[in-house]
Amino acid sequence: MTTNIIDVPFFFIIGRPRSGTTLLRSIFDAHPNVVIPFESPVILNLYRKYKKVRTWDEAAVDELYADLSKQPYFERWRVEKEGLKERILGYQGEISFHLLIRLVYQGYQSVFDKTETLWFGDKNPVYSFYADRLFRMFPDAKFIHITRDYRDNLVSLRKVTFEAPIPALIAYRWVRANKLMDKIIRKAPDQVLRLRYEDLAAAPEEKTREICNFLNLEFYPEQLEYRKKLEGAKERAAEYQIRNHESLMKPVNTGRIAIWKDALTPEEVKVMDMVAGRNADEHGYEREFRGSYPLLMIRSLPVLLYARMMNTAMRLGSLLPYGPASWVFMKLQVFYRIYRKAATRKSGD
Repeated sequence: MTTNIIDVPFFFIIGRPRSGTTLLRSIFDAHPNVVIPFESPVILNLYRKYKKVRTWDEAAVDELYADLSKQPYFERWRVEKEGLKERILGYQGEISFHLLIRLVYQGYQSVFDKTETLWFGDKNPVYSFYADRLFRMFPDAKFIHITRDYRDNLVSLRKVTFEAPIPALIAYRWVRANKLMDKIIRKAPDQVLRLRYEDLAAAPEEKTREICNFLNLEFYPEQLEYRKKLEGAKERAAEYQIRNHESLMKPVNTGRIAIWKDALTPEEVKVMDMVAGRNADEHGYEREFRGSYPLLMIRSLPVLLYARMMNTAMRLGSLLPYGPASWVFMKLQVFYRIYRKAATRKSGD
């Protein structure tokens, strides 16, 4: 591990759920110079509480570890409490939030062999709602923004339970995530690499090399063979194949491209093309329908209003202190489940 941990930069993988973010994380977890834990919204959830903390004792570290343990999937990081305590209490000098996060990430136990740490990475689909905030928190970080055809994204999301698979809602969130990244690109174009899932699936080595060049890293062919390492570590392979990610153990392929053509109805495609609008064109996705459809727009308004309301509530709630923010999140989850059940029943899904 490098001794100057505060100098190790961060990169963030930004993308909507079911868009290839987990695939990218797996490819770079296999890189010997990258530490990129399983997804867990540690940074966003702990920032409000710990951003001004500079001095630490054993009780404070115990409280930090308790907060970390409450974060989704953090247990899969296998961060040892005593090791974290030793790193924090043994550090000579003031510990900023940025350094604190690095000390936490340093404890991630990857199944892949690591040498000198040249990058810390982070991936979480929820970041697609907060990319601008991450940029303010880490102004020198790099961002890899991966997009997937919004219509294929809907088909894939119908296999999971964490987002209501409603055409207008998914298209709205797709556009919203892209526009947040557009703002960052305008401010710091050299810090963002845009990538389409379709291109990664079609040419995995070429695109992985492109990302490595973006991060000034050497490319290792083993990155694309991460499955072989996992096959010899069944317990850790099970951690990789968390619910909804069984395809990780299959070779990268183009079999999930343009699946919407057989899976969606013409009306569903029309709604999504209408909501995505010119943003689809800007990101290289050809719309099948380009007209204006007043009746469909009127029918979609309740969903779009819900999407705006939830987006605002999530962003405002995340600005609260850690405890109240957790309470708000739980309430939003209850409201979401009620809405999802009603909306999907109405749409016939």
